[in-house]
Amino acid sequence: MCVLQWHHRMEGARRRKQVTAALLAAVAAAASDWGYLGVIHSQNALPPLPGIVAFITWYIAAIALSAVIGMACVMAGRTGAAKTVLLSAAAGSAVLGFLAIFSVGLALLITAALLSIAARTIPPVRRPNAWLWPMSGAFIAIAALIGGLVVVGTF
Repeated sequence: MCVLQWHHRMEGARRRKQVTAALLAAVAAAASDWGYLGVIHSQNALPPLPGIVAFITWYIAAIALSAVIGMACVMAGRTGAAKTVLLSAAAGSAVLGFLAIFSVGLALLITAALLSIAARTIPPVRRPNAWLWPMSGAFIAIAALIGGLVVVGTF
């Protein structure tokens, strides 16, 4: 019985780390979004492309929402889904952070690091091609970012 209690205690500590990192990532993404809008509104200028501010704002909000979804998956014990969602959001946040390095890029890179930490604390998923879902999610997140920027006319 003592070993079982120890295992449950360790599992609870690991889950707290995962939830804490995901929660911090969600807060960092929301703060980045708020900071981005603050910078845009403080400039009192019209953006060169009408849809760019709305797209970037919604994309960062999607990163924050993904962190919350990843946290919910961790709490529900769905570690494979949590890892996929967190790594996908980390990829999108890292790419946007690199592209926006002169405005909110550093905050988005910090968000990507927090999302990666949350995903890294999840134990490896034991099934064939376990890498396929996180890689596909990361590809979709990056493709959505590039596609959205193409649609609003940035690239």
